[in-house]
Amino acid sequence: MLLLITLQGPLIHRHFQAILKDFNQLNVPLARFPRQIFWNMATLIDLPTDIAHLLFCRLGIPDVLNMRQTCKNMHSISQSRVVWQFLLTSLAKQQRPIPRLFDRSFDSLSPAELEHLTRKAWNLRQNWMTKSPVVKKTLIIQLEPLPNQGGLPPTFEFMEKTGKRHILTLMMKGPMPEGFLYDLQCWDLDVSPPRCIAQREVGSRYLTVNKSLDSLASLVVQSPSIEFLGIDYSAEDPVSGFYTVSKLQNITQRPVALNDSFLVTQNDQSQLYLVQLQKNNDDHIELRSIFEVMIQNEVVIVIRRRILEIFSVGDINTSQMLIYPIAQHVFQWDIDSVSISPQTTWPQCLEHRYPTINLLVRFGSLLPWPVNLLHHFVLLPNPGFDGELHPSSNNLPYSDTPIVKRTISSPVRLFSKYHMALGSRGTAIFIDSHTEDYFHRGDVGQRLAGSYARDVSSVENDVEDSTEVESTMDSSVFGYRENDDWTRVAIDEEEGRIALGFLDGTIEIREYA
Repeated sequence: MLLLITLQGPLIHRHFQAILKDFNQLNVPLARFPRQIFWNMATLIDLPTDIAHLLFCRLGIPDVLNMRQTCKNMHSISQSRVVWQFLLTSLAKQQRPIPRLFDRSFDSLSPAELEHLTRKAWNLRQNWMTKSPVVKKTLIIQLEPLPNQGGLPPTFEFMEKTGKRHILTLMMKGPMPEGFLYDLQCWDLDVSPPRCIAQREVGSRYLTVNKSLDSLASLVVQSPSIEFLGIDYSAEDPVSGFYTVSKLQNITQRPVALNDSFLVTQNDQSQLYLVQLQKNNDDHIELRSIFEVMIQNEVVIVIRRRILEIFSVGDINTSQMLIYPIAQHVFQWDIDSVSISPQTTWPQCLEHRYPTINLLVRFGSLLPWPVNLLHHFVLLPNPGFDGELHPSSNNLPYSDTPIVKRTISSPVRLFSKYHMALGSRGTAIFIDSHTEDYFHRGDVGQRLAGSYARDVSSVENDVEDSTEVESTMDSSVFGYRENDDWTRVAIDEEEGRIALGFLDGTIEIREYA
């Protein structure tokens, strides 16, 4: 705005002053103003193209779109590749999710694609941060629950493969001689209604998705032995959509974490086993109850009832049968539930081999406040870690103490259904019991709420700052209902999607981008 004033000099007309006063709201072509005003713009219009590009790159996205309406020259500049690649790069550096980007590089995109992705990412962020985000599209998957058996509600998880987003669902189908039979399905979310592209009956409700996008095995199931499955996305018949990549016949524990090198399994006594897939040997981690397990490069992060432990798996001796943690942290209270997710970071901004880890924790206690609060912890990379050496107690890839980034009010009633999920950028989505604002009573109903996180990498620079406390009213409300039919929630933050599971087998996918 100041640059425009400088360019106009003393010739600024009172009409043009009105435009400058409210520049962000500019939506009227300058040609509608008197000819004198139009010629006052000549110095801006006649600028060299490269200078005009630099000026446009300094504008916000709404301002670029407003300037597009002024004249043909501005319209042409506002469609240039330089402008939109710069703006999209700026969003990426701010760690904003970019829907539909997948694994494509910016250089491979056309100017029109760059503009489309930039506007979609900006609109998603604006919608996501409002008090009541607006659903742009709703998809319904109807699974058939097991009749008259009190079967478990469906479980589901988002996954990304081959440049598309899918959702895996698992639903109890019927009894069998040893337990129950489950229906495993993979759904394509790019069509409406969602289309089942792969289907298989399995003998267990335990599965784990491989987070490595280029891996042949997309997931692992226990059915009853450990079976690694791939997905044929071009299969004409869903029955042939899943195919077996490999099996581990001698392992019967349920899978809890998987990457290309290691598989972590758990037995009925909560004992963890680490399987090196190349060597097919297993070591075990000491016995205690397990809440969450995640493999990150050469470490395994384990969340127990009150302890976070980090195990090194980069240099395991084949004769070593028991693995001990290289670092651990004891929480103040026992954990009721937890969600863990690595922070997705634009590759050019990734300073460490190990990304920041987000943890969303609901504590359990006889005291009333721990269970009614969600704590967002971040486990930061250790800047002193030597990547040339394997992780050890003297060479930790992560700080051994999680930092509380924020505390979110999320009250739950006794015996009520509640659940939570953590997005790839740190956004917390949760089902709780805060319904008195909508039904004037707090003993019925459920609320779906969320809290958008600012860039968690900035926590590393302001560790000494006080904890950011967010009240119930600070959370975005995605919906509420007067019964307790919601059973589970999942989030695909990159695409702006939330999935809700219902008692009757319905899965509702809400799109906000």
